[in-house]
Amino acid sequence: MRQAQFKVHHRKTTFLSLTLLIAIILINLIFPLGTLLIKAVDYEPFYRGLQEVLSSSVTQTAFINSIKVTLISCIVSIGFSFFFAYIVEFKLKERMKRLYRFLAILPMLVPSITHGLVIVYLFGSNGIFTRTMGLKLPIYGELGIVMGSFFYAFPIAFLVFSQAFANLDGRFFENAVILGAGPFRRFIEIVLPMMKYAIFSAFAVCFTMIFTDYGIPLSVGGTYTILPLQFYKNVIGMLDFSKGAIYSVLILLPAVLVYLLDILYFSRKQTSSSHNVTRVDSGPFHPLQKILFVLLSAALLIPILLIMITPFVEAWPYNLSFTLDHFKKIIQIGALGRLIQTSVIIAFFTGLGGTILAFAAGYLYVRTSDSMNLAKTITHGLYMVTLAIPGLALGLAFALFFKGTFLYNTIWILIVVNIIHFFGSPYMMILSHFKLLNPNLEAICRTLGGNRFNVLVDVIIPNSRKVLMDVFIYFFTNSMITISAVSLLYRASTRTLALQITAYSDQGSWESAVAISLVILVINAALKLWQTLRVDRIH
Repeated sequence: MRQAQFKVHHRKTTFLSLTLLIAIILINLIFPLGTLLIKAVDYEPFYRGLQEVLSSSVTQTAFINSIKVTLISCIVSIGFSFFFAYIVEFKLKERMKRLYRFLAILPMLVPSITHGLVIVYLFGSNGIFTRTMGLKLPIYGELGIVMGSFFYAFPIAFLVFSQAFANLDGRFFENAVILGAGPFRRFIEIVLPMMKYAIFSAFAVCFTMIFTDYGIPLSVGGTYTILPLQFYKNVIGMLDFSKGAIYSVLILLPAVLVYLLDILYFSRKQTSSSHNVTRVDSGPFHPLQKILFVLLSAALLIPILLIMITPFVEAWPYNLSFTLDHFKKIIQIGALGRLIQTSVIIAFFTGLGGTILAFAAGYLYVRTSDSMNLAKTITHGLYMVTLAIPGLALGLAFALFFKGTFLYNTIWILIVVNIIHFFGSPYMMILSHFKLLNPNLEAICRTLGGNRFNVLVDVIIPNSRKVLMDVFIYFFTNSMITISAVSLLYRASTRTLALQITAYSDQGSWESAVAISLVILVINAALKLWQTLRVDRIH
């Protein structure tokens, strides 16, 4: 009798929890996107605005240019990150692996606009390589966007490949060696087929990131027209929200298409990896591989060093005298303390709220009974939508939907939009964790008389510390660097560090912009380093 009552109570609680999650995602994602789409057809007749924008030669050129630079950037980023992850996972010792993994993710700890500024410092008319080696590259345009996008997308692609390589089973390679297959044949016939789904997943992530970003084009795009810049000009420059909504939809569609392919087809094809994976013996570290690896490591390290050095130089590259004036400026005039406080508060509550929401969503999806399949399918589908929503579109959707509400013009709207913007990946991390977590642990706790609170506190959370830490830091670091989703929702008192970089860049105060980038880098890098040390203790 007691067991039956527990099941009924559990079913009601689960249903209410799923209903609450559906309501949250509807209010904070679907309804705002619906408002955005309505604004895009706010014409008489309704298709006139869309017809006008699509028939414009500027839009057509911007769309072609966007596809072009995105595909080129994806190919470059994926190719080099694939090689870098291969070397790190198969050729280096464990201590060196940690060092180079940290190096690989450093570029993702600063806003995208910073990568554009770094390109200018390296290859601009007075850049380091321009002055020392006589390199005169046309960085203001297609080349500059591709170069900046490489640094922007490389860390994410590396993380995808690093995880995939770590799950490869060395027994396949041992059998291939026994059968007489050489290194090249093993790579073609074993590595590539087993990595093809990881390659497409990396492509999907990189494509969405690059296609929807306006930070890098804003600093090195010059007169080169792409869709995010058209959105920026119409919304920020001319306050034309109807045309901005149309451009948001145009940015949204390719991103959604790529992610639908990834989620509906390619992701289903992946097989779960074995826990008893044999280490891959990939053979000796070839001299050519070493040379390319060193060059690639230098390419990743030089921009980071530049970010660390430039703020302490009087006027780069004319006067290289040491100075603290740039930091004094951003402290006294730029209100650095308030910016740090605001950014950290937003990032902390984004991390806290996002972790709780992702944890609850993942747990309910994996652990609820089959009788809740309809509600589970609806919630899961809604969560997956967040993976494909560009920050530009989401930010404008929030601005249109929440205008006039108690949430608008507050710090909380920035927290909510960040949670929704970055929700998809942490949710997938939680989902994977609970699929691997033994459900018998919870059953044993209940058998011993534990209630739902005991199961949560004594079983689930202690066995989920690592993934909870990963999720929190994912939300935190991304909230520190994001510009797109919050650029239409902040006011003077809620301006963040990342948004201040854009302001300084527009003013031509590049040293101050890079100084702000360094502050963000230090905060995020310190948190990532703390995470690494904590993970080592947990293990």
